[in-house]
Amino acid sequence: MQSAPTKIEQEVKLTKELFNKLDADGSGSIDMAELKAGHRRQRVIDYAEYERLMNMQRFDDAQGGNLYVRNAIKFGLLKPDSVLADCVMVGNKGFDPLNCATSMDALKNYREAELKHGRLAMLAAAGWPVSELVQPYLAKMLGQPDLLAAGEKAPSLLNGGLDRVNPVFFMAIIIFTATVESVAFTRTRGADYIPGDLGFDPLRLYTGKSEPVKRDLELKELNNGRLAMLAITAYAYEEFLTKASVIQDTPFLFKSIL
Repeated sequence: MQSAPTKIEQEVKLTKELFNKLDADGSGSIDMAELKAGHRRQRVIDYAEYERLMNMQRFDDAQGGNLYVRNAIKFGLLKPDSVLADCVMVGNKGFDPLNCATSMDALKNYREAELKHGRLAMLAAAGWPVSELVQPYLAKMLGQPDLLAAGEKAPSLLNGGLDRVNPVFFMAIIIFTATVESVAFTRTRGADYIPGDLGFDPLRLYTGKSEPVKRDLELKELNNGRLAMLAITAYAYEEFLTKASVIQDTPFLFKSIL
């Protein structure tokens, strides 16, 4: 049975604005001399935990107020004892039917891999149609061969045409990737480490922002990466099945920009 809300839960409305007011030093966490009556020790509540409390206030306590997780358990997509069942990690939709996330450390490793693949997919989802749009014009303008595969499709394992790309390009990609990975491996990964955080923010879109804004940006990157992974997979199979380029199959999305 759901317990009745406490007096403080009834009187205090948890909002992002309240978190920013309580976080007076802008550290991204709230220091409390006493979190509960009788506990004479200091505890820190970061914004992820605070957001969990907000969700619990709105949607009840089960699964930390996460409706996605609650429904995932209901439909058998997540085991009730999974680490995702009550997890404050951003973007937790409770989807783990194979129970891959056996621990929090394993979950962080999977999230790190998901973000890396998502970032690559976002670049590919933009670069694939752009190459099909721009390559013919650049090749003609510079007097160079058109490197697109048959049917003016982007080179890929399914489309072919990778043998026409200069090996130096692939070598440069390998060196760049190895450099980025080496930076990731040398970063200290403490309890507060955020998966995917390489400290790369030259435009300061993330650095210096409030915790609610940071968490919102993290969620947007994750969601866009997930969508891009689906999109790039759809590109590859669409061109393989239709034998036509993405820009030819969907001219209303791409041809109108030229």
